[in-house]
Amino acid sequence: MTAGGRRNLRAAVEEWLQGPESHPTLRLAFEEFLAGRYAGLAPQLRQVHAARRRFLWDDRRIRDVYGVGGIGESHTLSQAAHASAPVDQGRLLFQLTRCVRPGRALELGTNLGISAAYIGLGLEAAGHGLLTTVEVSPAKLRIARELFESLELRRIEPIEGYFDDVLPELLPQISPVALAFIDGNHERDATLRYFDLIRRHMPPGSTMVFDDIRWSEGMSEAWEAICASDRVTVAVDLGRTGIVVLT
Repeated sequence: MTAGGRRNLRAAVEEWLQGPESHPTLRLAFEEFLAGRYAGLAPQLRQVHAARRRFLWDDRRIRDVYGVGGIGESHTLSQAAHASAPVDQGRLLFQLTRCVRPGRALELGTNLGISAAYIGLGLEAAGHGLLTTVEVSPAKLRIARELFESLELRRIEPIEGYFDDVLPELLPQISPVALAFIDGNHERDATLRYFDLIRRHMPPGSTMVFDDIRWSEGMSEAWEAICASDRVTVAVDLGRTGIVVLT
């Protein structure tokens, strides 16, 4: 596993490619990421970048705009956007999805829909697959749906609910899951619980991506425990983002 620290994402990817570990799908995705090859979807990717920038400059409260109260809805659109995938992380999610070519993908934590849009574009590039993305906030889901519609993304299925309530029923319905992006409830025990639940529905060779692995001491401990799991054959530490391939 490569040490992450606070390196920028491109430098972390370059370092992993030069290291002793290897995995053909990850290598291809990382090389495509560094080369900036976007399978003809660069204009759509720029639209996602632009949407995030608009949110970043929008200081309206989510509940004031959408008239709903709930978890995270006292935040401004700008605050929510700061928690979404930055441009380079979004491009990496796009390339991972494009190269993994999952039949079914799962995201925990839709937020404003930025990361889901990158994954959805990766599915478009792959030519198949469906992303199920779960979010507890109805207002954020409404914002995300508007984004997906504006980008004409048809391979995304948003679901409202708490992760622990949704997953037991959802996972058997979407199994097998080939790609999972975990970006919500950044607590040690919750992250380990989601890893344990989801991995049971992921075949060997599947890929899990974890955001904010250095969010807290607890998240760092969760990441270390995941890397030590006997289900993990490759672990890549990119600083903010952790990627594992399951065996």
